[in-house]
Amino acid sequence: MKFVNLISVSCSLLLSSTFIANVHAQENKQQQGKTWGLSIGQLLISAPLFTGSDEYKFNSSPIINGYVNLSEQSTLFINESDIRLNYQLSNKLSIGILGNARSEENRSKGDHSNNSSNIESAFEVGSYLSYQLTNQLEIGIDSLFDVSSTHDGWITNFNASYEHWVPSDSIAITSLAGLNYASSGYNNTYYGVNSSTTGTPQFALKGGFNSATIGTVFSYKTSEHLSLIGLISVTQIIGDAKDSPIVTNNTLTATGVGLVYAF
Repeated sequence: MKFVNLISVSCSLLLSSTFIANVHAQENKQQQGKTWGLSIGQLLISAPLFTGSDEYKFNSSPIINGYVNLSEQSTLFINESDIRLNYQLSNKLSIGILGNARSEENRSKGDHSNNSSNIESAFEVGSYLSYQLTNQLEIGIDSLFDVSSTHDGWITNFNASYEHWVPSDSIAITSLAGLNYASSGYNNTYYGVNSSTTGTPQFALKGGFNSATIGTVFSYKTSEHLSLIGLISVTQIIGDAKDSPIVTNNTLTATGVGLVYAF
């Protein structure tokens, strides 16, 4: 199973866990003799201030990724934003349950903060399914439901990942794509406008697709334990969400570099 966590895309692009978890799950996968693994590091990332913002900021984010093989078919994956219990039904098919912590969005610092209010952190639970089409290509679907009363909705992500290794140079290149569909509760929380709290005309959304993302992460293994990481992603806000007053930029990018140490 490739540990793809594209669900976090819908909050504020592909953050560190989206890419790093994917890369290191592949490294873990190759260490068949190990029952556990842990990778820690630091990532410097440039990303929009909040979903739909045209203002960017630099942020330093910790990288924490671990796994424990519970049995021949089941593995527990943990990173800085979510936890997954994966069960391997066959060599190609995996299912699992997951919990995800969605970061808060502080919109008060933006020039367009009068159009929206801040959003608290959310905790979501759900399930996923992934299928390995080839040794390099995998497709999957994740669904998460809010249990923290932040958006009182759900979001489903359709995703795909493709990995290419350059053994002689110890380089891994992983390309990712994701498409998000969410309920009206989710869309209105992150893209809607409540006139009673903002003083601007109300903007309400129904359930539908809200964003599509593509990205690539480069991992260069400098030694047995240390790797250099580079990433770039582009998210396009689509559907009714792109017409929201809080969306001042429909095409959002994120770039980052970092170091990871694997135990």
